Amino acid sequence: MITLERKYPVNVFDTDHTGRMSLGSLFNYFQDLAGRHASVLGFGREHLMTNGFIWVLSRMSVEIEQLPLSWEEVTVRTWPRGTDTIFAIRDLEMYDSDNKRIAAASSSWVIVDYQTRRLQRPDKALSYLNATFPETRALDSNAVKVPPVQEDHRTVTEMTASLGDIDVNLHVNNARYIHWVTGTYDTEFISAHSPCKVEVNYLSEGYRGDIINIITAADADKTNTFIHSVVRKDDNCELSRIRIQWR
Repeated sequence: MITLERKYPVNVFDTDHTGRMSLGSLFNYFQDLAGRHASVLGFGREHLMTNGFIWVLSRMSVEIEQLPLSWEEVTVRTWPRGTDTIFAIRDLEMYDSDNKRIAAASSSWVIVDYQTRRLQRPDKALSYLNATFPETRALDSNAVKVPPVQEDHRTVTEMTASLGDIDVNLHVNNARYIHWVTGTYDTEFISAHSPCKVEVNYLSEGYRGDIINIITAADADKTNTFIHSVVRKDDNCELSRIRIQWR
């Protein structure tokens, strides 16, 4: 079962004030099916932990045509695409109830030793990842590095990571960074715009109680595009860097 798909109802608690799926919820749906599929294929979290390893999402790029409405049924599809140096690549797509593709993503994952936090080459840690995978791409390219936040006209929003932000590995869940960042936008802006592209780099682990600064500036090279740097205040460690383009 190299490709897995699953239908999901868009629950009202996964939508925002516009009545459409929130950006953070989109990441949750993608993350859910990615985890389910890895387990089906025999290299899920429970399988890796027997050898002292865990999966860590490093990069993700998502292109969005339209976010679905509350109570709409969507289909999410995913498949692995093998490895690229230290990364295991997984693509994902979301389709609406008319079978129209409304979102697509490419994600890059790394395998980390749970105790030492050292990276493991995925093709060495999991021989299964040397298999032949579909060449079909959800996007034209894999996820890339997001540039730093520019110095001019920065804004800073401070918050604290709470228990509800923490996942089973005891660090901040990947999708929570998206929730945090979108929460810094004005209601008027979110009401008048919709996201069309999101690029995320996960750089370090955040924990409950961390005081977080979200540093934001416009991307001078792209219209209606903002870069966000999520930084832990105590040690100035950058946890995540996110670029969102709006239409």
